[in-house]
Amino acid sequence: MCVENGGDMFNCCFIGKRSNLLPSSLEARSWDSSLDKLLQSSYGTALFRAFLQKEYAEENLDFVLRVERYRESQPKKREREAWKIYRTYIAIGAHHELNLDILSRKVTELAMITPHVSTFDTAQRRVVSLLQNDAYRRFLRWSVYLRLAYPEQYTGNEQEAEG
Repeated sequence: MCVENGGDMFNCCFIGKRSNLLPSSLEARSWDSSLDKLLQSSYGTALFRAFLQKEYAEENLDFVLRVERYRESQPKKREREAWKIYRTYIAIGAHHELNLDILSRKVTELAMITPHVSTFDTAQRRVVSLLQNDAYRRFLRWSVYLRLAYPEQYTGNEQEAEG
């Protein structure tokens, strides 16, 4: 997490970065159409991760992305990867345990009897729903995102109280 620049998250995320690598404000504004659109952009995903880190919730995004990679993995490697994902995010007391409802956790536990490509579907749908209805909406109001997407509305004299 950035603590440089007096805790100003905007400057931390953008100042000193090569401007030709930053997304245009038009691209950044397109991220407000859907969480999927945001996650299609590597920069959007990275910025959303920075936001989730600030909220101590990045394990949700990590889980969603890891399950996507799991689905694309070779069948021979899939069972071992399923157990890694389960032990990291689903199991009670896991290092990055997700805040899942009992039903989602139980369905996933039962699917682990014989791991397959859809083993984590229920848990992933639950986490994506939480991200879409909560963190993503707050992200769209986050001053760092707003300053990137709507730079014309930002006056350089404002100081941001981000931490």
